[in-house]
Amino acid sequence: MSSNLNEIKTLSIKDVKPNMLLAEDVVTRNGSVIMAKNTMINNVNFSKLMENNIKKIKVWASSIEDKGELKEIVNILEEQMKPTVERIEYKSFEKSYEVELETVKNNLLEIGSGGDVDVNSLYQTTSQIISKVNCKSDVLGYLGYLKEKDDHTFSHSINVALLCSLFSKWIGMDEEESRMLSVAGMLHDIGKTKIDPAVLNKKGKLTKEEFEIIKKHTYFGYKMVETANISDDIKSAVLMHHEKIDGSGYPIGLKGDRITKFAKIVCICDIYDAMTSNRVYRDKICPFEVIRNFEQSSFGTLDTEYLLTFLQNIAYTYVGSWVKLSNGKNAEVIFINSSHLSKPIVKCDDEFIDLSQVNDLTIDHII
Repeated sequence: MSSNLNEIKTLSIKDVKPNMLLAEDVVTRNGSVIMAKNTMINNVNFSKLMENNIKKIKVWASSIEDKGELKEIVNILEEQMKPTVERIEYKSFEKSYEVELETVKNNLLEIGSGGDVDVNSLYQTTSQIISKVNCKSDVLGYLGYLKEKDDHTFSHSINVALLCSLFSKWIGMDEEESRMLSVAGMLHDIGKTKIDPAVLNKKGKLTKEEFEIIKKHTYFGYKMVETANISDDIKSAVLMHHEKIDGSGYPIGLKGDRITKFAKIVCICDIYDAMTSNRVYRDKICPFEVIRNFEQSSFGTLDTEYLLTFLQNIAYTYVGSWVKLSNGKNAEVIFINSSHLSKPIVKCDDEFIDLSQVNDLTIDHII
């Protein structure tokens, strides 16, 4: 990009005009991202700024001026208009993910065999993948397009680490705490390297005895890292990431504040990735359906504040995305209903449909 494009200006909302390009994410007071960096202002998303009482935004200076540098902005927009899997950035992300997956597999297997926990190496994996993405929130969408991996435990570990890294930004963690949370996400399921693959990858419903075996991965994982020179927050996340605030979780049945912050966050990220990924016993679930499941069944079992922040940011990530509705028609996500995050307003055949007001129409999947 030219130097002028790299210049950033802060504008009052009254001075914002169509075709200006955001230089950073627009975030509400409660931490929700309502518009992503490098989004061009149009009538629809400008209304969103007004509705959320945004007073100022930061834009690329060259998007204010009618000059030659706008050609580079057009290039950005042309990339945004391409199908996700055809974008240069996505291809770079995918390639980096494939390389780092092998590194993660080797690292976790080595730790499982008694090797040291190298926090810097584990964090570098996450950092390297995220560095390929200009707007970090795009990581959420990109994960949904990756080919399914045979080494699910290891790809799941990367995904949860990436989600934890995003979560840390949403709640304003400092750099060091963010690093530790990302590593906690990477290590949370390391105990599964000690579980019989025949049980771990079983097709169909687990028996009661098999589920009890699976549950032991939290204890196995904790024993692997118990004496490691790492933060106690990371160790607690490995042990407690299946605990629920109402005491219904495992392995101990802890309640409320006895569960650590890292464990509460890793738990949410773990469930989300598990539900939005293919499993041997079911296909992956649409993000909006996952949000609906969280809304209906997780308040009271997961930390309410963290869960709401997570769901809001997930939902707003898909504003502007195209989806397939349950009636078979394609639609564009236009606006997120803050009280019904799983049921946004969509535009279908020039008609605006508020899904929160239509009982028999839902989002089937992201296109």
